Amino acid sequence: MAIGKDYLREIQKFTTSQYWNTGVRITAGVLVPTFFLLQNDWLGQGMPFLWGALFVSLTDSPGPIHHRRNGMLAAIAFNTFTAILIGLGRGHEPILISLVVAFSFFYSLLGVYGARAGAVGTLALVIMLINLVPYHDHHHFLLDSALITGGGLWYMLFSLLLYRIRPYRLVEQAIGENLIAMADYVRARGGFYKPEANMKESFNKLMEEQVRVLRIQDQTRELIFKTRQFVIDPSPKSRSLMMIFLDSVDLLEQTLSSYQDYSQLQQNLRESELLKKFYEAVMELAAELEYIGISIQSGRAIYSQLDLSPVIRDLGFMIADYRHNAKDNSSYPSLDALQKTLFNMNNISKRMHRLVLYSRLEVELDKENPATLEINKNVASQSIEWQVIKENFSLKSNHFRYAIRLTAAMLTGYAVSILFSLGHTYWVLLTIVTILKPVYAVSRKRNIHRLAGTLTGALVAILLIYFITNTTALVVILVICMIMGYSLLRINYFGFVLFLTIYIIITFHFLNPMEFRTLIEQRLVDTLVGSVIAGIAARFIFPVWGTAEMESSMKEMLAANHTYFIAASKQLQNKVTDTHQYKLARKEAMVALTNLSDNFQQMLSEPQPSKGSIPIHQFVIASHMLNGHIAALTTEKYSIDTVTSDSWTQLTDAIQQEFDVAEKQLASGAGPVKKEEEPKSFPTSQTLTQLSMIYMLVRDIRIITDKK
Repeated sequence: MAIGKDYLREIQKFTTSQYWNTGVRITAGVLVPTFFLLQNDWLGQGMPFLWGALFVSLTDSPGPIHHRRNGMLAAIAFNTFTAILIGLGRGHEPILISLVVAFSFFYSLLGVYGARAGAVGTLALVIMLINLVPYHDHHHFLLDSALITGGGLWYMLFSLLLYRIRPYRLVEQAIGENLIAMADYVRARGGFYKPEANMKESFNKLMEEQVRVLRIQDQTRELIFKTRQFVIDPSPKSRSLMMIFLDSVDLLEQTLSSYQDYSQLQQNLRESELLKKFYEAVMELAAELEYIGISIQSGRAIYSQLDLSPVIRDLGFMIADYRHNAKDNSSYPSLDALQKTLFNMNNISKRMHRLVLYSRLEVELDKENPATLEINKNVASQSIEWQVIKENFSLKSNHFRYAIRLTAAMLTGYAVSILFSLGHTYWVLLTIVTILKPVYAVSRKRNIHRLAGTLTGALVAILLIYFITNTTALVVILVICMIMGYSLLRINYFGFVLFLTIYIIITFHFLNPMEFRTLIEQRLVDTLVGSVIAGIAARFIFPVWGTAEMESSMKEMLAANHTYFIAASKQLQNKVTDTHQYKLARKEAMVALTNLSDNFQQMLSEPQPSKGSIPIHQFVIASHMLNGHIAALTTEKYSIDTVTSDSWTQLTDAIQQEFDVAEKQLASGAGPVKKEEEPKSFPTSQTLTQLSMIYMLVRDIRIITDKK
């Protein structure tokens, strides 16, 4: 029964998400004009209109409404400009080759302005490829270009109209997705309490989930605080969503908090029932957080909530009993850490209850909450300046290297298609465009998924067409595949290619039933040729390795954690009343941790792992633990007055000394820097346990940087 509930919840998560919403919007934006053209027998002449709508819709990724509007306008302009120039050059091979080179290089460089601009460039390249082959006997390219413009304008107006009808929908979905990702992170952290847990696998899973949740949180922050209308909207709905997000930021910090050495915890308590009970409690906490996220993502208020207080109370009794019956005090540090974790779980549960009350609009909301302006200051913006592209004209720039790589691959694909008279030149080039990405690891993964998705999709499409002869049934399947494909575009590339292949083959079956088998064969061959070319280019033409990025990521991580520790210690000592600097330092540390983990995951998938991969792995794990212990430092519920001034100063000075030496060793690049004399003794007061763990972790990081 539980399995059935899990499946039901997964379906609910997906069908209420922004990805499903995007898939339905794109499908409706393309199918509405398609049915109109079919009804009037204009489909052949109106294909450019549908392309214009489709290739603008694919740039309409979630984000602030003015960013979406500007992105769609840029896509319309670039698509039209590209179609006109390709139309003028058609029939003149040297001109076409020159345009392929120029467009491939320029459009691939647009990624310097961010993911949305990169998508605009990629889809403009797709328009170029489709227009390389004439689709009419007469070449009215100006009319076709006008239709591409019209299709783009149609979709943009359609999308903006939907936004005006439900302006809060995207924000609800983004906040809900943020909370669901946090629930997955809590599950990953709960894996450390699972009896006989594999520490390495648990840390790798934790890093993956932390990268994801921090990235989603950053996207949600941008969506909320760059939408001017949303920020100044005085309605209760707007302010409640704002407070849900602001509380979720603090909730994430509590979930990031660490209180123990998990290896020691497993060693000390593996024979007890405590770890199993803690694991079950963390899973319940994650399930409840996920339920809240799904409810907010669905746009509904929450009226039923799981009460976790009995579970937390029983765990407290179990810890007390185990301490009382312990034969020695070796397990006391682990029990103390569990007690702090339990206290933290209680705080998380209370904060989750606040989210529930916000969803019901039952909490009085401050119209001028300073936290709103505080978080708003932390949102970075990317300005569109030509100077940015100019600065990237260097082999040191990953975007420049990618532009050269893509251009070379496109020229190779074009030459191979002409030389071997392949049926669809544009499909070979389209495969290259969609597979090649700036980083090798991403290109390799996409290449595998592209081939597997195309083969599987072709097989499924053949079976569907063979066994289903009813036209209405095939049309329904086509629409479902469109929705599923475009819903999975940004989260599962294999699924996107699978459904895309099915609906394209069914479409061509309708257009030309006699030739669709030949089309499948040609598509498979063209995809294979494009994949091979893309794979060779990614591997050998100015590849960008995650290893090359690791050193700078490590430096940024160390500096960010240092700043975060200073801000946290000041906050703990009540030396500052303004929390802005602390929250900014916390955000920068999380961003640095995301980048470090992401680069490390890419490095692991590369064909030639770095010789220093072991110390790098140790550095990444230690940085994750350090970040969590610094987060826990400000949640410690003791007064700093109970600690002697000398003890506090001695240990904080030692921590900063370790930070300084580690940063110098990473920056020097020429071996270890001579370290100043270490303090000979440290306070052993129980109230300094958290600070002592921070010291030990920073010391470990300093030793790792020495080895590296």
